[in-house]
Amino acid sequence: MSEQITITVDQNGNFTLEVNGAKGDNCLSLTKPLEEALGGIEQREFKPEYRQSSHQINQQHLSN
Repeated sequence: MSEQITITVDQNGNFTLEVNGAKGDNCLSLTKPLEEALGGIEQREFKPEYRQSSHQINQQHLSN
């Protein structure tokens, strides 16, 4: 599955960005240019995939 960013704008002009298909903190590098162009962010929520991938990477690193 390739990475996909969905941008939703509500009636008041507020927007949300949702990233699908990204693992770990790759979603942050994908959305950073959009966040800057749209004027920054007020709140950030991470999906379970973000934490699971980060945890798995840490476990692999510790076992080496």
